[in-house]
Amino acid sequence: MSSEQSVAGDCPHCRAAVPRSRVIIEYETDAGPGVYAECPECEDVVAPT
Repeated sequence: MSSEQSVAGDCPHCRAAVPRSRVIIEYETDAGPGVYAECPECEDVVAPT
């Protein structure tokens, strides 16, 4: 598994990398897939960017 696949994105609050293992929900939008995940640093539920 590449590092790109193991990271969902960055936390918009604290800029920490959010791993895919922290994804809570994935959904489809008109603009493409979306996710919500728990940030490992600030522990907020965020939409990683």
